[in-house]
Amino acid sequence: MSPTNIKFALKNDTKMIYTSLNRQTEFYLVVQNFESRYLPQVRVVLSGPPEIKLLIKAERYGGISHGGKKSRLFKFIPKSEGIFTITAFLHSGNYEMLTLPIEVRVGNVQVQPRPIIQKVIPEVKKSINQINCPFCHEKINDDAKFCSNCGSNLTEKEDHKKISKTCYNCGHELPIEAKFCAKCGEKLI
Repeated sequence: MSPTNIKFALKNDTKMIYTSLNRQTEFYLVVQNFESRYLPQVRVVLSGPPEIKLLIKAERYGGISHGGKKSRLFKFIPKSEGIFTITAFLHSGNYEMLTLPIEVRVGNVQVQPRPIIQKVIPEVKKSINQINCPFCHEKINDDAKFCSNCGSNLTEKEDHKKISKTCYNCGHELPIEAKFCAKCGEKLI
């Protein structure tokens, strides 16, 4: 008989038990048989730390038929604040089938947060080419959108450059296809 065909859990698939100091606490353990055969003589035995006084340490479920489900009530009284583990052992016949750790939180216990691990993505260094600002002629990075010296918007200048160019001699604005300046006659490169 495979333990994977047996469901052994807290009622309603609860993950842990919350309680207060010195307060009697009750919980149900459920055993469900998905095995195709009858499960004979099922019993559960609890074990816990000294900070937890187990009032009911063992319960018999009797036999459980295929698809059958039975639950039993267990009780304990916590004697100290903190986070503890009660272990439930499921037995059938003379052998132990499954073990269920049950986390018990007593009182206002703060859980230590897990450290946040930040994944650092290495920065790819690209080569920085420098050009002259078309407005003030200072050296700037070729991918800059604004000049760090004069503050001019370089994206507008690039758009403007595509449809016109400036004479290097007199500064007159000319069409992009001009080979000579219309104002001073300078040959354009």
